[in-house]
Amino acid sequence: MINQQQKLGAIYLRLSRDDGGDSESNSITNQREMLLRYASDKGIIVINEYIDDGVSGTTFDRCGFNRMVSDIECGKIGTVICKDLSRLGRNNALVAYYTEIFFVEKRVRFICVNDGIDSAQGDNDIMPFKSIINEYYAKDISKKIRSVKTLHAHKGRRAGGKTPFGYILNPDDKHYLIPDTRIAPVIKEMFSMAANGKTVGDIRKYLVANNIPTPSTYRGDKAENCDWNKTSITKILKNCVYIGHTVAQKHATVSFKSKKRIIRPESDWVEVKNTHEAITDEQTFNKVQKLIGVKQRANKSDFDNIFKGLLRCETCGASMSLRNSNRPPHYLCNTSRNQHETSVRKCTTHHVRFAALNEVVLRKVKKLAALAKVHESDLTEFLRTIRDSHSESDVKREQQELERLNTRITELDAIIKKLLEQNALGVISNERFVPLVTEYDSEQKALLARVGEIQSKLKRNLANTGEAADFFGLLTKYTDIQELTMPLLHELIDKIVVHERVVQRIEGKEAVEQEIDVHFKFLGLTPESI
Repeated sequence: MINQQQKLGAIYLRLSRDDGGDSESNSITNQREMLLRYASDKGIIVINEYIDDGVSGTTFDRCGFNRMVSDIECGKIGTVICKDLSRLGRNNALVAYYTEIFFVEKRVRFICVNDGIDSAQGDNDIMPFKSIINEYYAKDISKKIRSVKTLHAHKGRRAGGKTPFGYILNPDDKHYLIPDTRIAPVIKEMFSMAANGKTVGDIRKYLVANNIPTPSTYRGDKAENCDWNKTSITKILKNCVYIGHTVAQKHATVSFKSKKRIIRPESDWVEVKNTHEAITDEQTFNKVQKLIGVKQRANKSDFDNIFKGLLRCETCGASMSLRNSNRPPHYLCNTSRNQHETSVRKCTTHHVRFAALNEVVLRKVKKLAALAKVHESDLTEFLRTIRDSHSESDVKREQQELERLNTRITELDAIIKKLLEQNALGVISNERFVPLVTEYDSEQKALLARVGEIQSKLKRNLANTGEAADFFGLLTKYTDIQELTMPLLHELIDKIVVHERVVQRIEGKEAVEQEIDVHFKFLGLTPESI
């Protein structure tokens, strides 16, 4: 028996890409004509229609559908008419909820014209099976779309997403990028500033002072705004799209039913090089990566901390930071600087003066640049000279360090395991257990990183002329170097390892010796003869 309330009906129309080849027959216009004709024949008065055009049936968070549900809860609608069950949705669990619980509790009649479903006629035994098939269809379409996107990614073709700031889509082929002539010069200047030692804060001031619109403003996503934040600038400086590479498949949805995006493991990303015109060169880009990786701390003085981010303590492997108060500028091991009675990781208190460090490094850079100048026309001879000057004692020292590190890593494994057992037995409280394990774990990670460095260095083949030629070209720029700068140091050097000071008495006088190892990019640790 159909009551008067059920004669007040609504039609629900939905269309999306998960309809595949049926999109024409499922068009909103065709659905509307069919449903209005059906309602007229059955004497149902259509008082409203609800439309979701371009929204997947796997989600029920749809504007039109939500409005319809709200009107049902207010008692405005007695009948809902769809073309077929897939128009309601392609998520079996939620279709079952609305058709078997929500509509029933609200006394709403539900009709699917093409599927022959009408709740006023009683239960439809075939409806659950149709719902499962509809969900499977959406899953299959989703899989095919992902396959197409993956294929595009491996070919370096864009398959959606926001166009990177500084680029526009190529009008001849929307799958590729071309530089935006209005913004590309700004991007180029940002990389140039960063490569020359300017901080992200400096770049922000430049952008604001020149009224450069933020990326979201430029795309029209937000109102006019030139107040840049440091995060946006850092993202641009780290994005390899500006050296002509395309990186895709960074994100994925949780499942075909959920649109929540998650970051995929970096190993699953797809990178294709040289897919479009670069805005900055690769050498500048790599230099910038090194510089922006250095933590930017507030500098209370005007002292130029050119060695920031490069120094490592030989004893414990920790970084070294600048101290510039009550004495000449010097660098102190961070472990010894921060250690206290409860610390697990300790190091001797030692430092290196800025003046002494600057003198040693400048001398080594000059010698290496002079050697490059001598062999300017013969890269192979330059590499042979460097290789021959690496003494067997250097290799032996590295192997000994590797053995020492591996021994300590094994010891830490045993210590952490023992702590876990004692904590499980209640011998050590959680309050004591957590900081101990955290500190031991940090030490082990640092040691493993150092092991990786040494192993890579021992395996390095100096005959790799591609990388060697780039480094050789850099050196020849600095044959007349008179002063060290941060950009120069980060361009040429991987790290500088500072040994503990050794004090000796010679003929009644105190003499201080301190080794400083300079690890040049590509070449590694240079011997004392260089």
